[in-house]
Amino acid sequence: MHIEQAGATASIAVFESPVISQDCAEALQSLGFNVTTLALNEDNVMGLMSTRPDYVLTINFNQYISEVCELLKIPYLAWVIDTPCYPIYDKAINHSHSFTFIYDAAVARRLRQSGVRQVYHLPVAANMARIGQFQYEHQDSSFENEISFVANLTRTEYRTAILPHLSAQTGGCCQRLIDSLDQPEGFLNLSAQLGDELLSAIKQESGYPLAGDHYLSVAEKLAYLLGREHSWRERIDIIQELEKRFSVVVYGNDEWQAQVSSYVGHADHFTQMPGIFQRSKINLNIIRSFVESGLPMRVFDVLSCGGFLVSNDKDDLHRLFTDGKDLVIYRDNQDLLDICAYYLEHDEERRSIAQHGRVTLEKNHTFVQRMTDMLTTVQSELRGEPGAFSRWYR
Repeated sequence: MHIEQAGATASIAVFESPVISQDCAEALQSLGFNVTTLALNEDNVMGLMSTRPDYVLTINFNQYISEVCELLKIPYLAWVIDTPCYPIYDKAINHSHSFTFIYDAAVARRLRQSGVRQVYHLPVAANMARIGQFQYEHQDSSFENEISFVANLTRTEYRTAILPHLSAQTGGCCQRLIDSLDQPEGFLNLSAQLGDELLSAIKQESGYPLAGDHYLSVAEKLAYLLGREHSWRERIDIIQELEKRFSVVVYGNDEWQAQVSSYVGHADHFTQMPGIFQRSKINLNIIRSFVESGLPMRVFDVLSCGGFLVSNDKDDLHRLFTDGKDLVIYRDNQDLLDICAYYLEHDEERRSIAQHGRVTLEKNHTFVQRMTDMLTTVQSELRGEPGAFSRWYR
């Protein structure tokens, strides 16, 4: 795709984030843009008024930057890579100069149905050049694991601020709804089951300030809180099941320590994770139940390192990759146990899938490709030609 540039060299301000902003900046530089990276603070946001770049990019949506860019008539590009990302439900997302790209197509589509026009689906990606420069010590065996899981375990607002105050009846209703998320499509219908009576009881009994937003109902907000609680429990249950049969290593925050015996500590995204992904026989991916169709960075990070990935099912896995060729999808806990047992005994088949997954990633899912798609869509909109919602969804 051809990206038009404003003048000799178009300028873009990229606000820093902990993970992928630098990958985006490098991709934009390779595409010929004059890139300035900025710390996300009030001085730099207000400084846009004097520097006036041609474009502004953030990871996740920032309503204050949206307001400034609307005032200055500068195209604001937000790439949303988290669920839930509550700022996207602010009315600022519908500003005429805001263009929001969301990794989960279901969330993007629902916002469009609510009247937000310039919102699109864009999966995350991998920086193959950065991964290619990574070197690990061949004699270091600390990353040579049978099964690895790299993820944080976050104690939820429901568990800490709501559940302790609920009556047995209200808590039981919530528990049944949480249990319903064991079904693959459970979250899709969850908010519809949260009637006014239950919402009122939860508010009154817990005192929790449960509130929605311009594009987010109170029921949808509570659905996210219950979904996060389900995912907290699901991750613990799966790891405990795996520990009974296999050698498992869990990396993440210290919330894991009281829950599983296989926790070994934090792993740095840039310096340690590539070695873990490369040298683990099986890399596990447990996508949270409240993520409807999108894929987290872990999928792309593992495959970019040539790691073998086993993941639970989400729609984008089938649209972006091929089950059994690029990675392996499990359907339930028993299926996961069977898959792990099989591939720990079939080294060549496992390595072949990992290699094929890396090739697919390098061919179709790089930051250069994502930045090209993003800028092409925005420039189409600026010419008055509606940009495509997604490469992968109509």
